[in-house]
Amino acid sequence: MTERRDPSPDRHILMITNHGVHEWQVTPGLPDTGGQNVYVNQLTEALLESGYRVTIVNRGGYPHPLTGAARSGVVDHSSGRARILYIEDGTPSFVRKEDMDEHLPHLAADLHHKLVEEGVEYDLLISHYWDGAKIGVALDELAHSEAPHIWVPHSLGALKKRNSDPSTWANLRIDERIVNERALLGRIDGAVATSSAIRDTFVEDYGYQARYFLPPCVDPARYHARSQDDCAATWDFLTERSPYSASELRRRKIVLEISRTDRTKRKDVLIQAFAQVRELVPESLLVVALDDRAGDPYEEAVALIRELDLERDVVILGSVWEQLPCLYAAAAVYCTPSVMEGFGMSAQEAAATAVPVVASNLVPFAAEYLLGGVPKRVHGGPGGDLQVGEGAIVVPADDVYGFARALTLLLNDDALRDRMGRAALGTTVPYFTWAHRTRDLLDDLGLAGDTEPDASAG
Repeated sequence: MTERRDPSPDRHILMITNHGVHEWQVTPGLPDTGGQNVYVNQLTEALLESGYRVTIVNRGGYPHPLTGAARSGVVDHSSGRARILYIEDGTPSFVRKEDMDEHLPHLAADLHHKLVEEGVEYDLLISHYWDGAKIGVALDELAHSEAPHIWVPHSLGALKKRNSDPSTWANLRIDERIVNERALLGRIDGAVATSSAIRDTFVEDYGYQARYFLPPCVDPARYHARSQDDCAATWDFLTERSPYSASELRRRKIVLEISRTDRTKRKDVLIQAFAQVRELVPESLLVVALDDRAGDPYEEAVALIRELDLERDVVILGSVWEQLPCLYAAAAVYCTPSVMEGFGMSAQEAAATAVPVVASNLVPFAAEYLLGGVPKRVHGGPGGDLQVGEGAIVVPADDVYGFARALTLLLNDDALRDRMGRAALGTTVPYFTWAHRTRDLLDDLGLAGDTEPDASAG
């Protein structure tokens, strides 16, 4: 634990999440926009409960990709104690995170200018991803700030390099990213690991010890077990997107997958596995998020559904933020074959809703927590054995047959699904709630003060 510092009277935290399109209600599927943005907003809510004010910093200066609205100035939180501050670099268009490096000095200078102009001071700087950290380091130098700077990388270049095809490394500029990450470590006051994989990568590849741990967490007021009757609007929502009535859908055993439309999510593996499941469990239905703005990955997934004659048995969803809690509650099983997860937020949200999870071995939350003690080994496909744990079944990545077998096992055994769903919930709540974990982080940083979080928040 660091030496305790008394918060300023304003108790203010500056939070830099530079890339992507940050909003108070995140629009899934936008470029470079997803789990990190949700994490930042949920962490902000927990910090507000702890008595802090929060300024979130995000690159603006270009129109919103969907609405065309200007992304500049400040957007206040409904509480009046948090805001999003947009900074600009003179480039009036989106810049992908891999190409952000040359823009960072201009963004840092603009941030410094805006903070000086407003007379803003802060007790703690929390930066996200390497580009946010690099802005934070530059800001520290410009402002001569004594506030500690804590970096949350969410992923690390060395970890991504191990888990991605070498043919993609140049386009991802992954070696440049690793160089940037190494240079940051001597210029921050500490790093936060969001999973054991990130913590271990820090040690093994960077020779650095991350002193703090704050994985993605859940809001149990939003994600909790619900009955079908609590979610009538969601059944109507699904009916509009399928050939079935609400009563017919309620009799189906739903396999759910919600994530951005990206090849690393392996939606093709899920679709192929479900084609096998449908033959063995005819009452099954796949509900999957596919964003038509994603280009080739979307077109490829839709073509695969058509090729496998699954149109009547697959419901395709776009943006589902409002419906998400009830979609989890409607699911029999949540499935994520993803091979690129910092932690596994969607698996965690499903678990908090008492839904069992089938996941690849590269989804840390499932592999490290939901499996529980000593999982049972069950013969799988060419990739190896399935691990049947307390709240999840973990499948070797990209093993279509293994995913089909795991899903069939759960869909055909009501008692097993119920038992695993309850175990998944018990693993997730209250330990992985924002109130619980954020209080621990503030304690470790010596910044908790005397403020207790709202006990009703979990």
